[in-house]
Amino acid sequence: MTSEAPFRMTLSLNVLNHLGLNLYSNIPSVLSEVVANSYDADAEIVRIDIDRAAGSVVVFDNGVGMTAEELNERFLNVGYQRRLAENGGTTLGLGRKVMGRKGIGKLSLLSIADVVEVYTAKDGQKSAFRMDVNDIRREIEERGGTYHPAPIDTESIDFERGTRIVLHQLKKGLVNTASALRKRLARRFSVLGSEYKFTLFVDGEEVTIEDRDYFHRLQFVWTYETDDQSAQIAARCTKAESIKAVGPGDLSVGKVTGWIGTAANAGRLRDDDGDNLNKIFLMVRGKLAHEDLLEEISDTSMYSTYLIGEIHADFLDLDEQEDIATSSRQRIVEEDPRFRALLSWLKDQLKVVKNSWSDLRNERGTREALQNPLIESWFETLQEAPQKKAKKLFGKVNEMPIDASEKAQVFSFLVLAFETLRYRENLSVLDNIEASDITLLLSIFQNVEDLEAALYHQIVRQRLSVIQALESQMDFNALEKVLQKHLFENLWLLDPSWERATDRHMEERVGKSFAAVEEKLTEEEKSSRIDIRYKRVTGSNVIVELKRYDVVVDTSKLIQQVDKYRNALFKYLEDSNISGPVEAVCVVGKDLSDWGSARSKQESVEAFKAKGIRVVKYDELLKDAQSAYGEYLERSSEVGRIRAILDSLTDDSLE
Repeated sequence: MTSEAPFRMTLSLNVLNHLGLNLYSNIPSVLSEVVANSYDADAEIVRIDIDRAAGSVVVFDNGVGMTAEELNERFLNVGYQRRLAENGGTTLGLGRKVMGRKGIGKLSLLSIADVVEVYTAKDGQKSAFRMDVNDIRREIEERGGTYHPAPIDTESIDFERGTRIVLHQLKKGLVNTASALRKRLARRFSVLGSEYKFTLFVDGEEVTIEDRDYFHRLQFVWTYETDDQSAQIAARCTKAESIKAVGPGDLSVGKVTGWIGTAANAGRLRDDDGDNLNKIFLMVRGKLAHEDLLEEISDTSMYSTYLIGEIHADFLDLDEQEDIATSSRQRIVEEDPRFRALLSWLKDQLKVVKNSWSDLRNERGTREALQNPLIESWFETLQEAPQKKAKKLFGKVNEMPIDASEKAQVFSFLVLAFETLRYRENLSVLDNIEASDITLLLSIFQNVEDLEAALYHQIVRQRLSVIQALESQMDFNALEKVLQKHLFENLWLLDPSWERATDRHMEERVGKSFAAVEEKLTEEEKSSRIDIRYKRVTGSNVIVELKRYDVVVDTSKLIQQVDKYRNALFKYLEDSNISGPVEAVCVVGKDLSDWGSARSKQESVEAFKAKGIRVVKYDELLKDAQSAYGEYLERSSEVGRIRAILDSLTDDSLE
């Protein structure tokens, strides 16, 4: 070492690019490497301070520090293997298991900062230098792989022991808040706190296990720790409903500890910063070694989206065995038998978790469903077998990631489904009923009537909700498009008696006849129409004609146009030997041009009636439909047993 160049680093451009500049993707990952180095230096305090105005980060630790000689032999020696050169795999002072192994972590600094300054003190000796990425590239190209960091003044070193690293000219964006950085660092280390004699601060605030910000999200937890450690985990999971202590996992290759948990719903596993917590983190020697073990396990079932966990497996990093961590130390080489053994164990544990999870959630869901007294009493009316199935299904539904109104609707369907099954069972009873069993017979018919009334009541309520949704559409041009798409499939909007249309095949064939008519329409007639369709309902043949909302026509012109389609349909029905009246409904946006007076409008209506044509306006269509169904709800004041249950499940009554 010469006075002109006291510091030196030897590396190639390939090493610089692949193990330095391009190895890490974000600031928390790089700072994790710095913190790990501080831990290996027997530091008890590490402070990270962010200067947003200057765009710099300062990391200080009170570890053993380095002499100028050690800086060259260890810090600036890319690939320096501390575990082989020093006190095995433990630190001299505190006897910690060393986290670092490959000796390339220091290069990670260059992946986020163009300029790095290192200040260190040990045994009364103070040293400092600056590394610049641009200078490194130039010197390596000129000198064939040797770079000399620039010495800098040591007067600013105000500590007797430790290391301070300053990152300037950051390439990656700084995290928005210190709390976000604390959270990410907390998730990367399990050795934080006074019990480990290792305290980490970000902008003056201590980073704690609670900063991981996921323990409060857990609903059910399985621990693989000793009793004391399990108790510590349980204390953090304050909102968990169930915590099962399984005990450490004993594998042939080593011991597994940690925990696996599930959230109350999958959405809770995404935090405020958008981070996805649906992962099982692998920790080795107190540091994150694999960001998500779930990626290694092919499981697409629903329960897997609720999973989160921390698994500790120090046997994956034993000094005397091959290093199986990837260069970034954020993943594990997948083919290694130790890692395969860990994954096999994890798969077995997840099967247990899955089965327990289903039972726990079903039990919880059933308890919540039974809080409704009508549901509880309804369960009591079921036989043992269907009651068991009903409780299981109610439990599953109650744990679905859907809102309360959607759950209520599904619950309603389940009640109706089980009542329908009861109805079928009652029909089989009729085969063996005696004449004297008049009470039983009346009870069966009452149940059937009650079920039918509840079903139709549900239908009416749903249809009214559709009408209300359409009415809320103030833009009639948009409403026109909605009706064009849905009216023909929901003819009950035009007439409550038109429940279901039939003969789809005939509809398609008649469509060909209508197409021939359309070819003969004038351009004005074509431009005034939206759609014309045909269906056969309740013995009638129905033509539905939709006019554009802003088009105004007169009675004569509209009859003339509809007549073309009626005549085409009459001819087709005659040729096909099909009977039944022909009805036509024209939906228009505005009054006809000849409806200037009440008398002229009445004459127009009579003319349409003589032709079997009904004219209805868009807004009148909705009002008429709402009036018809609303009148039914007003008349049906008697509430049956089933309907009372369904009503109790609905938050917003349409009555």
